[in-house]
Amino acid sequence: MIAQFDGQMLIMADMGFYAKEGDPTNLKVCKRGTWNDRMLVETTLSMLTHVCHLKKLAHRTWHHLEALLAFVSAAYNLLVQWNGLKIDPDHLVRL
Repeated sequence: MIAQFDGQMLIMADMGFYAKEGDPTNLKVCKRGTWNDRMLVETTLSMLTHVCHLKKLAHRTWHHLEALLAFVSAAYNLLVQWNGLKIDPDHLVRL
């Protein structure tokens, strides 16, 4: 699945997500403590998943799903722009 996006985007993963041999060229395996902006995105989306109950959508209608995903997208945009994301001296963004 990752190989089909080769030349279009870089896929970042942690050390537990790679093959022993034959990784696609667009897969960047990040060692612990590197590429921490990936963790910011993962943490923010995890928080939105919990707050907006995104794992409990099986019983919803299609229109409700579209509206909820639009709301979550807008909430994410507000969160990342709200009061700016301050970068500490270690070049990390603390939530």
